[in-house]
This record gives sequence, structure tokens and C-alpha cells, in this order.
Amino acid sequence: MEEIHKGTDVLFERLLAARREQVVSLQKKAAGEQADLEARGQGRLAGLKKSLPKDMLTYMEAAEKTESEASASAAKDTEAAAARLASADPTESTALQLVMGNSPAAAAVGWLSPYYGTLHGSDGSVYWQGYNPGTIDASCYANGSGSGIFGTGAGSFSVYMDWWFTFNAPENRNYAQTVYVPFNGFYIVRADDGWFDSKQANVDISLSATGYQYNYKPTGTANVLSVGNDNINVNDRFDGWRTMYYSDLLGADRAYLLVTAKLYVYARGGGSSAVLDFASGNANYLGVPLVYVS
Repeated sequence: MEEIHKGTDVLFERLLAARREQVVSLQKKAAGEQADLEARGQGRLAGLKKSLPKDMLTYMEAAEKTESEASASAAKDTEAAAARLASADPTESTALQLVMGNSPAAAAVGWLSPYYGTLHGSDGSVYWQGYNPGTIDASCYANGSGSGIFGTGAGSFSVYMDWWFTFNAPENRNYAQTVYVPFNGFYIVRADDGWFDSKQANVDISLSATGYQYNYKPTGTANVLSVGNDNINVNDRFDGWRTMYYSDLLGADRAYLLVTAKLYVYARGGGSSAVLDFASGNANYLGVPLVYVS
């Protein structure tokens, strides 16, 4: 591994810097869109209140006052669910072990472990980065507020975990790369949409893969979890290996593969909440992914 560091540091540092700029740009774009949606929504909400009959306006304002109570109650329920799920035993999967046991004996490259990792938060922070990443603690949550009408009172957060892999392609041809990412954690999604509000909550986890050799290759994506609705109250564990497939055309030279797990949560309206937790307790984390190259 030390030889790889010495031979690729200059190029790899450029790749890391370019990726960091990309993530920061995604974060700024998302924050700007959220702020714009909130501002426009508040303007439309103010206009609606002006046009409502007095009795309906009184009802609406009274309903808005109860949102803080709903939020407090929902927060307690979310904390209780999180405590229960954090202490639950993860469900182990043997799928990867079976695959590894049946791997072709004459594989061109074989199994790869991560060369480098970076955990990005959507607040602009880098939570962790370094060579030879092990298990990673990652979590994100969002709480809604207000009525949620016209998209107001929404909260969202994204976490990006990047794993970089590198290998020497032995010949000029197309290479198949099967990505395995282990998850041990849980999710909570809660929203109670009513007659005079607009509430929603959802959580999503997606995987993506992008190759690089002389230039960037096309990106492949796969959604591995998507739970949400306007009326929902679910919580469950999310354990086991998730898989995606990727391929690119390479020459006989050093190649790179960027694998990213994106955790995204969204909640709108008082009492709405969304949680993805791969950090609480000793049994919850993002495990060390593997890539099989053939």
C-alpha cells in the first residue's frame, strides 16, 4: 500500500480536491434551493392568510400554535424509537461471504478494499478523512416546523461518504466492478398530515460509482433505501450488504474508482422528523466496503 501512496499522491490529491469542490457545490446549491423555497412559500402563505375569511384565518392560526406541541411530542417519540433501535442487535447477512467463497479463481484483479475515505456533511464540514478507512460513524436527521403549506417549515440534511479504490488494470478492455457496502443502522420517518397543513418526511440512501483513468468515466447509481410519505410513522433497522454493479473501459494502467453512499433526510411541518443513524451505540456504523473487479 505504501508504494501506491508514493506513486499516485499527486494525481490522487487532485482528484480529492476536485471531489471536494464538487461536494461543496452540491451543498451550496441544495442550501440555496431550500432557502428560496422557504422564502417563496412564506410569501404565498402570507398572501393566503390575507385572502381567507376571518373564521378560517382564526382556525388556521390556532392550528399553527399547536404545531409546537406536536413537535415536542414527536421529539419524545423519536428519541424513544432511536434508543430502542440503537440497542437492537443488527441482522447479519451472509450474502457477501457466499459470493466471496464462489469467486472465479482466475480473476483479472480480484477483491479490493478502500484506499482512502472522506465523510462530508451537508453543512460544509469534513467529518473524517484518511487512508485505509475502517468502520465509519455517520448519521443525519431533519425536523419540520409550522404548517408545511407551500413547502415552508422544511428541514433537510445530506451526508456523503466517499470511498476511493485503486488498482492496476492488466490489459486494455472493459472491467466489471461489483460494489458491496455493509450497513448497520436504523431509520425513523414520521409525518402526520392533516386538513389544514402539508406535512411530509422521507429518508433515502443511494450508492454511486465513478471511474477515473486519464479522465472521469460515466457515473452509475443505485437507490438502496427510500421510505417516505405525508402520513407515515415507521421505524426499523437497516442492516446487511447492499450491492451495485459498475463497468468502464480501461487501459493497462493505474485506475481509480470512487464509491459514494449518500444519506438524505427531509421533514416538513411541525412534528415531522426523519432520521438515518449509523452511529449510535457500538453496533451501528457504515462498514468497510469491498469491490470485486473482473
